[in-house]
Amino acid sequence: MNHNGKPLIPESERRASQRNLIGMAVLGAVGDTFITSIAPLFLLTLGSSPFYIGLLATTEHIQKIARVVGIKLAPRTGKARLMSGSRAFAVIPVVGLAILAEWGSPGTIAVVIALLLIGAREFLRQVGNTVWWALIQDNTAGDAFGAFMARLRIRQRGISLILPIAVGWYLGTTPHHNRFTWLFMIGIVASLVSANWALRISESTQTPQGQGAFGQLRRAIANPRVAWLSLFMAVYMLVYAATGSMWVVALTDQGLGAMAFVWMASVAALGQLVSLTSWGRRVDAYGPRSTISITLLSKTALGFFWLILPSDPTGLLVWSTLFYLSWGILDGGQNMGRTRAMMDTVTEENQVAGFNAIMYSGSLGGIIGGIVGGWAFGRISDSEMRMGGFTISLLYLAGMQALTIAAYFISRRLVGYAEQTSARDLTLRGSSR
Repeated sequence: MNHNGKPLIPESERRASQRNLIGMAVLGAVGDTFITSIAPLFLLTLGSSPFYIGLLATTEHIQKIARVVGIKLAPRTGKARLMSGSRAFAVIPVVGLAILAEWGSPGTIAVVIALLLIGAREFLRQVGNTVWWALIQDNTAGDAFGAFMARLRIRQRGISLILPIAVGWYLGTTPHHNRFTWLFMIGIVASLVSANWALRISESTQTPQGQGAFGQLRRAIANPRVAWLSLFMAVYMLVYAATGSMWVVALTDQGLGAMAFVWMASVAALGQLVSLTSWGRRVDAYGPRSTISITLLSKTALGFFWLILPSDPTGLLVWSTLFYLSWGILDGGQNMGRTRAMMDTVTEENQVAGFNAIMYSGSLGGIIGGIVGGWAFGRISDSEMRMGGFTISLLYLAGMQALTIAAYFISRRLVGYAEQTSARDLTLRGSSR
């Protein structure tokens, strides 16, 4: 029985569903490599400005409004069928991207069309993503959560490590927009296979809800446990959207080629790959507190490395490699801790709405961060003004990333924080041993 008194999914079914969930995550990583990860570069080949790159980051969050549709549909379709249908329909806008890449002409109109198509794909995917965390909760109840998530993300990041190398080699240093056509087509095939696998995932019965989608979301956010985690997600995603989406602009302006930038996704995946097992064990043994604290404080400090960004090609490549490797290690730990915190926070009484109230809050932060960050960075990126010997654009990246510390202070209010082992205690134990 789970913590709400419902019978667990039988172990043999859980194991099979866990394999299918991992398969979906791997195929999702394939799709992200061939569609999402290269989207900023595709926009740049169409003549995009930093403002539109910021809007791209915003579309990834604003489309999560589609989860309201998912909350309404889930009781009728079931979780697995909803996931499968959304993956299948989401290939339609990608067909449009492939056509635009092959026969389109650079210019503002092409950039706007590309943004709309990317946004449409994300909207359709988000309808299914409504139930992603619910399916994981259903199929990990009774098992070691951190160990499962480590297996899932190691395989996911393994793909993210290998494929960007091939994609970067294929695109070259300064690719033409029609080089993206076949990449989008491969993403379509991966999405269709993923839709088929989703149908094989088991699920627990859904608790009947007496309210509509918005009523369920209001009831979820009224729970203080959910409210604090929602605020944490909103603040973190605001800071990340205002900075992370601008990395491609800063690095390519400094002279990093498109091929090398795509390879950085592999470097970040390597960082996650080598650390996920350790993070998973830590979360299972001590809870998410210490992992979240270590990774957030380290990300805050990592932002100041933008102040020593080199300009020579070799130094820039080395700097980018070390930065993305460090980011991958820290991001793997933070995602692990944050996901475990969600599982501890949301109960099955309001399962689908609870997870999505948290996701919506992160989206709101991402929308604000993407718009404001894209606008601000676009205004300052061409400026030659310097402060204390540093360009204003690099000061922006360092200063905004330093605001990650605000999310750390909010994390101290998450469920179970007082009962879990702190990072300081773990460090002292390690020192004594």
